[in-house]
Amino acid sequence: MIEFIEEEHIYLCDGVIIPSVSEILHFIFPDKYKNVDINILKKKAEYGLEVHEAIEFIEQDKMLPELDLNQQFSIKQYLRLKDKFNIKVQAQEQMINYKNIYAGRFDMIATINDVLSLCDVKTTAQLDKEYLSWQLSFYELAFMSMYGTKFEKLYAIWLPKKRYGELVEIERKPISELLKVLKKFEENRKEVEE
Repeated sequence: MIEFIEEEHIYLCDGVIIPSVSEILHFIFPDKYKNVDINILKKKAEYGLEVHEAIEFIEQDKMLPELDLNQQFSIKQYLRLKDKFNIKVQAQEQMINYKNIYAGRFDMIATINDVLSLCDVKTTAQLDKEYLSWQLSFYELAFMSMYGTKFEKLYAIWLPKKRYGELVEIERKPISELLKVLKKFEENRKEVEE
């Protein structure tokens, strides 16, 4: 059984802490946010979280929370993309784990123009496709191990501030590469623990 403890951002599998996809991504990209002020990162994370929650509300037919003008624009862009690409959400914010080795929570499974797709919603100014490729590929690997389903496509639903949103196809990483990184990550963790 997988549990998520929000305050500490940790995943427990049968009571044992296991790494998150975010931790693995930090291992792959250790300097990604090195020169960004912590307060700016927190502000951007809050902004993105509020947009994510608004999208969840839309998909659950709930009343939208209060949003600032930029967030309202992002939501209009989401609705435009939803209509243009026939995005039909199947699941949101689902926790997954890969053989009790790592866990995470993906943003969305949707059919996009009738194609089963795994999606991540991004509100960043720049879209880091390489980062997303690893992120979505790790989510897909975990999902496949749990349910036996592989997605036809991986997508970013990109909703940058004050710019038109885009649906961007993301290239998946081969499973062999994912397993290689996982092995290095585990070796590194053991070294740090010793």
